[in-house]
Amino acid sequence: MIIAGSTVAEKKGNELATISVYLNTPIAAVLLGVGFIAASLLFAGVLLIAR
Repeated sequence: MIIAGSTVAEKKGNELATISVYLNTPIAAVLLGVGFIAASLLFAGVLLIAR
């Protein structure tokens, strides 16, 4: 019972942190995708130049 109560209290205290994580997740996903595309284009360019 005490553990459940502390868990609820922790969740209430961390609501803002949880909301900010939910808001930052799409931003991180977009940055990761753009970085992957940029890295693959750069790699393709290096392979073409080295060829």
